[in-house]
Formats: sequence, C-alpha cells, structure tokens
Amino acid sequence: MRQPGDQTITVGHVVVSLDEAIELTRSHYPNGPEKLAEHLGVPVLEASLVGAAGWCIKGRKPRIRIDNSTSPSRRRFTLAHELAHLVLGTDSELESKPFQTDIKEEREADRLASQFLVPDDRLEQFVGGHLPVDAKTLQRIAKDAKVSPVMAACRVASASERLGLLNAAVAYFENEKEVWQYSENLQFDEGEPSDLMREAIAAKPQLARSDNGDGKINVCSLLETQYYQLLLVQLLSPEDAVIESAEETRRRLAERVFGSDESFQQSVAALLGNVKKKCSGKTLNEAVAWFEETYVGTKYTGDRYERLSSDEGREYVRIHLSRWFSS
Repeated sequence: MRQPGDQTITVGHVVVSLDEAIELTRSHYPNGPEKLAEHLGVPVLEASLVGAAGWCIKGRKPRIRIDNSTSPSRRRFTLAHELAHLVLGTDSELESKPFQTDIKEEREADRLASQFLVPDDRLEQFVGGHLPVDAKTLQRIAKDAKVSPVMAACRVASASERLGLLNAAVAYFENEKEVWQYSENLQFDEGEPSDLMREAIAAKPQLARSDNGDGKINVCSLLETQYYQLLLVQLLSPEDAVIESAEETRRRLAERVFGSDESFQQSVAALLGNVKKKCSGKTLNEAVAWFEETYVGTKYTGDRYERLSSDEGREYVRIHLSRWFSS
C-alpha cells in the first residue's frame, strides 16, 4: 500500500497524493468521500448492478458505479472503497465484500476506505484513550460518521495499534453462527470466536474478559441487532483489561446516582440531550459547565440536587456528554 507522503497519482486530470486525499476527507468529515469524488472530478452514479456492490473505471475519464439496492451506509463504504482504489492506483475486484477478502489490494482499499470515512482524529476523539472500546462507542462512531457499526468495529480493529490495543479482531455472526472474521494480524484457534461469543452473551451487559492463554486478556464487546451479532475482540494486558469501559463506568455511576428513580434519570437524560443542541461547537468542559449552571441548581432540589451535584453525579454528566463533546 502506498504510504502517506508517497508520490502522487493522476486520477483523470487531477494530480493527488495519498496525504492530500486523506487530509481532504478528514477536513470534510463526515462527508469526506463525497467531497473527494467531487475534488477528483469523478462522476458517481447509483444504479441497479448485478453481482457487485460497485465498481470503478480508471483512466482519463474515471467513473464510479454503485448498486442502489444496498443500504445508505453500504453505498457510502462502496464509494470510499472505489475512491481508495483510484487513489492507490489498484484494480477493483467485483466480488469483494468489505473486510472479507484475502486479496491484498482489496484489504488495502478497505483499510483506506475506512480511514476516509472515519479519520484518525475522529476515531481518537471517540475512543480517547478510554479502552476497552464498548458497543455503545461503536454505535456512536457509526451514527456520527454515517457508517454501519460493522464498519466502525473493523475501523477500530485496523487501527488497534494506534489506539493502544495490543491487537484486535472482529467476528460477525448470524443466528449466533460465525459467518466471517476480520483482523490485521490476530489469529483465532478453530471454534474460538464462537466460544468468545458465548462468554460475551453470558457476561452482558458487562464486557466479557478472559485469559487468552499467553498472559494477555481477551476483552469482548458484543453488539446485537435483529439481523446479526458483532463481536469486537480486543487484546489487552491484564492491567489494562480490568479498566472499565466508558459504558461500564456510566452504568455503574447511574446506579449510584439514580438508583431506582427512573424518572430522575430520564429527566437528566433529556436535559443532557438539550445540552448537545445548545452547546454545539463548545468543548466538553464548557458543555459540563453550561449544564451545571443552567440546570443543576434550578431544576433539582433536595436529595436529587445532592446526588446530581456529588462527585459521582458530576462524573456521570461528564461521561454522558463526552459522547458528543471533546476535551
């Protein structure tokens, strides 16, 4: 794969380097791939295709075609993937499925496509050094970047070293039967993903943690939908593996702050949602301060005020708002 800083390539009549393509998608997030296609002057047509989610043609008049019968998130990934081929100067395989191929050029295009969709700085903003990554974080990445949770998990796995993980892998299941798995270099023993899936189901809503046999810990985040189950397996040291994920911490604090008072918790959640709208563009500290000044002393009194203004209450608010605001 061409590395950032390598020589330029001509796409149609536009000369572009890998660095420039990555920076352009980063600066136009979450619409990076669309802006890159526009910058390169590559027409994109969505139409009914047979046997492929999309394809691209290189040369003096490059163009991209995308199957319009797929989901919006899949169409965006297909666009990013075909753009990756153009920028890398590699040929596209019609039958390739995202993150499910051993073809070198396709894996490279998948990896670059995921970076076009979720740039490094945005990924780090969501993860923020708070390992392990839980399913709620994957869902937030997916929603913000307009991608699927599956792609978000694969993005985490491909960037495992950058994020501070020893290694990571994704296992995809339908009806609890493994369909495929993806990792840059983590290998499973036969039947191991299914065993880890059962451990994750038994452990929920907590993350599943188990010794992998060589002194490291498998930490498994389980995301379940109506159609599939997704397992993000993260390899961590024993010291790092015992640290709570952001969602585990939020859940523990919620139990301490709200107890069985569901109406109190729902009221606070609604006000925090309002902060997201009112404090757009602010830092996390500014959003927390705005919430405290606007709501804590005016909306709540007595025991509810004491609980929300406690150290645990303030930490709950900070973790909740960190979903939308960066430090």
